Amino acid sequence: MSSQDTERHVYSQKRSTRSVAEQVEIAHAMWVNGIGPDHDGLKANEIEDELELDLEYTAKTSLKHLVDVNIVEEFTPSGPSTLVIASWMDGGDGDVVNGNVTEAAEEGLRALADEVSTEPSSDGEAAATDGGGLSTIIADEFDLVIDKVENFLRTTDRPVDVLNQAVEAIEEADGVEVGEDYGEIAFINMPHRFRLTDRAVSLYEQ
Repeated sequence: MSSQDTERHVYSQKRSTRSVAEQVEIAHAMWVNGIGPDHDGLKANEIEDELELDLEYTAKTSLKHLVDVNIVEEFTPSGPSTLVIASWMDGGDGDVVNGNVTEAAEEGLRALADEVSTEPSSDGEAAATDGGGLSTIIADEFDLVIDKVENFLRTTDRPVDVLNQAVEAIEEADGVEVGEDYGEIAFINMPHRFRLTDRAVSLYEQ
């Protein structure tokens, strides 16, 4: 194998970048560790630890330069590009609800509505004094009268938006906490991964 061919290629294209030496170091480490075209790839934030490198510049900076010169491929793993997580499920660790997002949000809203319905008082000021206050917070957030809050939570046609907005309002309020049976619906983009290209392999194998 010839690491020199890869090094010459990177330096010829990226000599003016401050991270060029680390670009080469990352490429070599990926080759030695078998992070090639058939590998599942590594996330940018895994590169330094997984390849046991001590980098001065961020790995993502160097990886982007290596992508530019066709040494590294940046790709999205197969499967959904976004994971949707119901934060309160699975004991509070969160559970993936792709394909059932609306149903999960409606479940969370029902739990919140149940909690609202058991508050010590239906009067906003009294409820807050008695340690309730959810009705008041949600009424203020959505510009509702107090006695319409529960029905609103159970019948809204925007369950994801309403649940997330309600949870955020509760989190920002004093004297109340988000319950264990509802929470945020989070949308998490799957991070891109990186691996050596066929071109890089051909340079190493020359």
